[in-house]
Amino acid sequence: MAETEIRDALRLIRSAHVGPITYHRLIARFHSAATALDALPELLQRGGAKSTVRVCSIAEAESEMEKCAAAGVRILSLQDKDFPPRLKHIEDCPPLLFVRGHVDLLAKKAVAVIGARNASTNGRRFAEKIAADLGHNGLLVVSGMARGIDASAHRG
Repeated sequence: MAETEIRDALRLIRSAHVGPITYHRLIARFHSAATALDALPELLQRGGAKSTVRVCSIAEAESEMEKCAAAGVRILSLQDKDFPPRLKHIEDCPPLLFVRGHVDLLAKKAVAVIGARNASTNGRRFAEKIAADLGHNGLLVVSGMARGIDASAHRG
């Protein structure tokens, strides 16, 4: 996907009232993020939006892309060959993935370890151990970036 297409996809998903399902429906209808962005304000007004619709600006999207590049983060779209194939089949899969590190790991079998942010000491210890055991047995452990269980899973 060209840099302008990534930028437009980023603008669309960062716009008000656009989550993953809406994003996918807009792309199915308009065939590109750029065309969907052009139609978005009118669609939202017709859908009952009461105030001015906030569409993510080009400057905001480019700034985010620059920050990603500076941090060594690669932005993958659904069309990217490295986008995890199993993830594509989820109805509300993220239209973009922000990846830092070994992109080839995305093709491995994975298990998610998630849980409470305010986890007990035992819960955090157990999450770390189970994640370590899963990793040692060839599975990729994925989790959010929250504190608590998620952070413990990453440590494991």
